[in-house]
Amino acid sequence: MKKNDFLLTADELSHQKMEYLETLFALGNGQIGVRAGHPLKVNQLYPGNPGAFVNGFFDSEPIQYGEWAYGYAKEHQTICKLPNLRGVILKIGEEDSSVEEWQVERTQMSLKLADGVLTESYQITTPTGKSFELGLTSFASMTRSELYVCRYEVITADFSEPIELSHTLNQQFSVNKTDDPRVASKNHQLEKEQMGAYQVWTAPNSQKKIAIQLHQEKQHLTVGEPSTSIFQVKLLQRIGETPFQQSVDEFSVLLKEQADYYQSFWQASDIQIVGDDYLQKGIRFNLFHLNQGAGRDGKTNFAAKGLTGEGYEGHYFWDTEMYLLPFFIYTNPEIAKSLLSYRASILPQAKKRAKELNQAGALFAWRTIDGNETSAYYPAGTAQLHINADIVYGFQLYERITGDQPFIEEIGKEVVFETAKFWFHYGTFAVKEGQERFCIHGVTGPDEYSALVNNNFYTNKMVQNNLRYAVELAKRYHVYQELIADWEKAADLMYFGYDEERQLTKQDDSFLDQALWPFEETPAENYPLLLHYHPMIIYKYQVCKQADTVLAEMLFTHEFSADQLTRDYDYYEQVTTHDSSLSRSIFSVMASRIGDTEKAYRYFMDTALMDLNDLQKNVVDGVHAANMGGSWLSLIYGFAGLTYDRGLHLANHLPQKIESLTFTITYQQEAIRVKLQGGEIECQLQPNSKLKVVEDRNGLWIK
Repeated sequence: MKKNDFLLTADELSHQKMEYLETLFALGNGQIGVRAGHPLKVNQLYPGNPGAFVNGFFDSEPIQYGEWAYGYAKEHQTICKLPNLRGVILKIGEEDSSVEEWQVERTQMSLKLADGVLTESYQITTPTGKSFELGLTSFASMTRSELYVCRYEVITADFSEPIELSHTLNQQFSVNKTDDPRVASKNHQLEKEQMGAYQVWTAPNSQKKIAIQLHQEKQHLTVGEPSTSIFQVKLLQRIGETPFQQSVDEFSVLLKEQADYYQSFWQASDIQIVGDDYLQKGIRFNLFHLNQGAGRDGKTNFAAKGLTGEGYEGHYFWDTEMYLLPFFIYTNPEIAKSLLSYRASILPQAKKRAKELNQAGALFAWRTIDGNETSAYYPAGTAQLHINADIVYGFQLYERITGDQPFIEEIGKEVVFETAKFWFHYGTFAVKEGQERFCIHGVTGPDEYSALVNNNFYTNKMVQNNLRYAVELAKRYHVYQELIADWEKAADLMYFGYDEERQLTKQDDSFLDQALWPFEETPAENYPLLLHYHPMIIYKYQVCKQADTVLAEMLFTHEFSADQLTRDYDYYEQVTTHDSSLSRSIFSVMASRIGDTEKAYRYFMDTALMDLNDLQKNVVDGVHAANMGGSWLSLIYGFAGLTYDRGLHLANHLPQKIESLTFTITYQQEAIRVKLQGGEIECQLQPNSKLKVVEDRNGLWIK
C-alpha cells in the first residue's frame, strides 16, 4: 500500500477551524473516543472543544413537557463528555501552561489511516520566550479496547531545563452552546471517587459508572526522551466488579499490535479507486471512522456521530441497521453480530414500550442508548415505527450473507417474532380501492418532513418483509404456528398506494395531493428547513428531507420495473432537499441502478467527501457516520450493483471518472475479490471455493 494514500494531513483540508480538526482527527476503538483537542487545553485559556466519550456512558434527566400526553418518552439520555485526556499541564521553572497562556502553533498533524495512529507537532513559546517543539503520537488501541495511548516528546528546545508534564482529570470547561436541536449542550457534574490507583466516575441520575486510571511513564521531558501516558477506561456493567480486564504494556508493543490489527482490517475492508487520489483518501477516511465507531461488546451500538462529538447526544438510531450494518456484514461480520446482539439485549425494553402503548409484541426505541425511548418529539420519534422492521432487516441480511443460522436461532429470532406481533396488532385490515388491504396508519417514514401519515410506502414495504421473515423463521423452528396464517395474510394484503394517472408510487396516502414546497422562493441560507420553519408549515407541503420511497426501492429493486424506478426517482428527486446526511448516498445508488452514472457520481462525491469538505457545515459536532456507511453503499450497491436475491448479483455501473474499482466482500464465510474496470467485472474466489460465478447479460451471479 502507498503510504500517501493512507495519510491524511491537516494542511490538505478545506479549512483549519480547531473544532473541525478535533472531529476529523478523533481516535476511537468502539469503546473509547477522543477528540484531537489542543494539547494544553485543560481550562479556558486555550481554544477548542476537546473531550472524550465512552460508548454507553450517559446521564439522564426527566424530560420537561409544557403539555404532556400519555406514552410520551420520560427521560433524556445524553452521552457524558469526559475531559481532554490528551491535554497536559507543562511547567518550566515557575512558568505554568495552565496559569498563563503559552503561544502554540501547530506545525504538523497527520493521521496514518494504515495503522490508526495520529502524529502531531507543535511549536510552543512560554511568556518569557522559552521555545520548544512538542511531538505527540496517539492512538486508541484496537486490540485492548480499554486503552488510549499518547506519547509526548520534546523534539527541539532552546533551553536545557526539563519540562514537567502532568495530567489533570478535574478540568473545567463547558460544552458548546447551540440552538441546534441535533446537538447535546448539557454539562454533567460527574461524581468521582478515588479507589486506590483508579477513579470511579458516576453519572448521578443514570448511575452509569466508568473506571479510569492513568499510567504515566515519566513526569519530566527532555529533548529526545519521550514519555508515554496511557489512559485505561472502562464502562462498568455491575457495581463492585473488577474494573479492568486488560493489561497495560510498553508503547512499542501496543504500537505493533495496532499496526497488525489495521493490516488485517484493510485487507478485509479496503476499497481501491483509480482515477481520483483525493477521493481515494476520502473513502479510506470514511472506512477508518466506521471501524472506530462500532461497539463490539454486544451491549453498545454505533452512535450517530460515532465517538467523535456531542451531536445527537450519543444516541443510537436506525442508521445502524440501514446505513452502517451492510459494511460490517460484508467485511467484518463479527462486528455486525455484536451490533445486532445489542438490539437483542434491549428486547425487554422494547416489549415494555409496546405494552406501554397498549400494543402486542415489541417496539424498539427510535433514539436511545440503553433501550428506553428518549425522543421528546414523538412525530419524528416514536412515530417512526419503521425502526422495528429496519432492525429485522438487519438480522435477515446478516443471515443471508453469512449463513449464520445458529445466531438467528439463539439471538435473533425472538426480535423477529416480537416485532411481527407488534405489526399485526398495530396495523388494521381496511377496504382500500374496493379491496381488503392491510394498512398502517399514523406513522412517520424516513422522510421526517412528512409526519403522522397513513400507509407510508417505505414503512409498509419493510413491514411486509418483517412479517414474511417471521413466517419463514416460525416454519423453520416450528414455533408460533397459530400466528403464521395471520402474518401471511397481513403481508400478502399489504397496501401500497399508487397514482395511476401519473404512474407514480405514492410516498403515503396524501403526499402527492399536497402543494409543492416553494423551492424557488426559499433562499439557500434557509436550509435545512427544520431550523427555519415550524413543523406545521413543512408538513403541509410536498417536500422530502431525505430518501423515503427511493430508499425502499433501493432495498427491493428487483420487485420494480426499470421504468417505474426511473419515474419515481425523477419525481422524488425534485422534491427532496437532502437536509439529512442520509439522503445523497441513496440517490447515488439508485441513479446507478437506473443508468444515470454521471448523476450517481455527483451524489457519490458529496457523500464520499461530506465530512472532509464539511458539506453540512456541522462537522464540529461529530462525523456523519451514517453518511460514511452510505458512501460504501454508493460504491458497492451502486457502482458495483451489488444486490441479493438467493445469491449475490454484481453489475458494472462504473462512472467514466473512475477508471477502476477494487474491493473485497465476504459471502458465506468466503472472501471474494472484485474488480470493475471499463465494462468488465472480474471476480476472484478463494481456492477450493464452494461458490460459483455465473455470467448473465447484466453482470455476474455468485451462488
